[in-house]
Amino acid sequence: MPIFHRGRSDRTARSLKWVAVPAAAIATILAAHWTIASPAAQEPGAGQEGKAANKFAKPQDSERPPPIPPFELDQTLKTVPVARDRTWFNAQMVSTALEPNDKQGIWVLDFSFYPVRLVTVEIPGKGRRQIHYLYYKVVNRTGKPRKFVPQFVMVNENQQRFEDEVVPEAVPVIRRRQDPSIPALGAVDIDGVLPPTTRKNVDDAVFGVACWDRWDPKSDRFSIYVRGLSNGYKEIPSESGGKPIVRYKTLKIDFIRRGDQFLLNEREIELADPPYSWVYW
Repeated sequence: MPIFHRGRSDRTARSLKWVAVPAAAIATILAAHWTIASPAAQEPGAGQEGKAANKFAKPQDSERPPPIPPFELDQTLKTVPVARDRTWFNAQMVSTALEPNDKQGIWVLDFSFYPVRLVTVEIPGKGRRQIHYLYYKVVNRTGKPRKFVPQFVMVNENQQRFEDEVVPEAVPVIRRRQDPSIPALGAVDIDGVLPPTTRKNVDDAVFGVACWDRWDPKSDRFSIYVRGLSNGYKEIPSESGGKPIVRYKTLKIDFIRRGDQFLLNEREIELADPPYSWVYW
């Protein structure tokens, strides 16, 4: 009997030893897996959400720049008081009378301009450049503030389009040539709200400059389309049956250039006859 019990005890011990070995291995594997899967919980300094603190973080990393102030496009343009009966020599006045095809109730801003001229400007990175420019004056006689965001597009007889460009170096040069006492606004500064002129015999005007660094020197005829002088528009049915095409009331100024492409001279640029027309473009 003692031998039987000793033998059974040995077999039981060996059996228990065989079972205990894989159980310890499984426990070790699970513990390692839990450590890898949850490193944040094992590190000191973890937050309430289980996120670990960055030990490489610096105090300045938590600093944030101040918020960007909202951009206000509707800035009120600063006007220049001009006597209404003041003669603007060699300038072309534009009629604001409504056309037969205009909708009733639309508004049109008063606009006058000098014919296209040339000026040589030193531009960083480009050297001396000959710039075409259109110097103009706009007045709001509609009785209410109007948003003024003009667009100037030069189109030659081959239907090539040249958008007006931002040439800040040209604006002060043009101002000195035209009238040093009057501030002239370029393509960047001209967008805003144009207040109405209400004083008797005085126009609260804004003077601006549209510039072109690129153009076609071979062209003999070209037009400048000025959009933004009116809120008039028309919807034209699309040929494909989709959304209608919107055309805006636009001032079209026509020019003739008598000269070659090698020696450009502003005296060769003349207004056509008639000099302008209102179109939907």
